[in-house]
Amino acid sequence: MEYVQNFLSDQEAQALTAWCTHSDILGWQKETFSIYGRTVTAPRTAAWFGDDGLNYRYSGIDHATSGWPDQLVDLHSRVNERAGCRFNFVLLNRYDDGSQYMGWHRDDEVAAEPLIASLSLGGCRRFRYRTGPGTASTAIDLGAGSLLIFDGRLQHTLTRTARRVPVRINLTFRLIH
Repeated sequence: MEYVQNFLSDQEAQALTAWCTHSDILGWQKETFSIYGRTVTAPRTAAWFGDDGLNYRYSGIDHATSGWPDQLVDLHSRVNERAGCRFNFVLLNRYDDGSQYMGWHRDDEVAAEPLIASLSLGGCRRFRYRTGPGTASTAIDLGAGSLLIFDGRLQHTLTRTARRVPVRINLTFRLIH
């Protein structure tokens, strides 16, 4: 695990946050999926990009891509270089306030490499990870412009908070087969 607190400068992080929150190209979507036999709406919105013709399928949802927008090309290269990996997909998750979250999970899909590079924008939120259920967790407060590179097979979560927090956007870079 590697945590780079100031991967982006404050100015770069603010500019990218503004683009992510105001650009029509992102087309933020509310996703629904089936879990334990019931339909659930994800407590966040999502958008995605990647190499042309790629389809990342998880939780029964297809995420087809048709290339990288100009605003992400340089960032994509910088993340690849820092992580030592050629990521071909990015999932953007938008959390409008502290009530929106990501529950405990592992990113261990057969169709994807386990390495994840997670770039945070906007409000600071607490990320927790652990080796498995019932084990102690470790917390990292992910600030704007920070990059966390980790093994997605670790259980991890973005916890809810009652604190007032600004919009947070996370860019999760993955290598999809």
